[in-house]
Amino acid sequence: HALRARGIGRGHHVGLCLPRGLDMLMALIAVLKAGATYVPLDPSFPAARLAFYAEDAPLALLLTHSSVDNAPRTWAADAAERVLELDTDKAWSQQSTASLAKSEHDAQAEDVAYLIYTSGSTGKPKGVRVPHRAVANFLSSMLQEPGIGRDDRLAAVTTLSFDIAVLELMLPLSIGATVVIVPRE
Repeated sequence: HALRARGIGRGHHVGLCLPRGLDMLMALIAVLKAGATYVPLDPSFPAARLAFYAEDAPLALLLTHSSVDNAPRTWAADAAERVLELDTDKAWSQQSTASLAKSEHDAQAEDVAYLIYTSGSTGKPKGVRVPHRAVANFLSSMLQEPGIGRDDRLAAVTTLSFDIAVLELMLPLSIGATVVIVPRE
């Protein structure tokens, strides 16, 4: 609801530059439910690299925490208006928990679920767009083999900027199992 109130929906890129934890997971799910694309920005990456991602994407909004020093808060002239600090913004925590009504802002199967950047080993990092259909197919196949049940717990150990994080975070939630977000330390 907070994202939709800011005009975020289908076709928008939302940066996630958050410490590992519940806010990171809630933000990821909120972006997907709003119909937008999430762009993972690992807070441990160099500030210049994160600023490049934010400008290249380009981001419509950045979700971060006040404690993340190198979050790309100045990627555009009006960037300050497009930053939402989840740990300090009261409007974020006071939103409705009701389901969003169907809207033209909802994502479709071919829309981009996330935009992830390569390591840049050949020079400049490149953004790779992964559609919802590919994520659904991947999770469906991983559900079958190796498989997971509702009583299972899956440890999420990778950075959000590595695409295997989709498996670690979303697969257990998709069937009602438990995801345990392991701290970076």
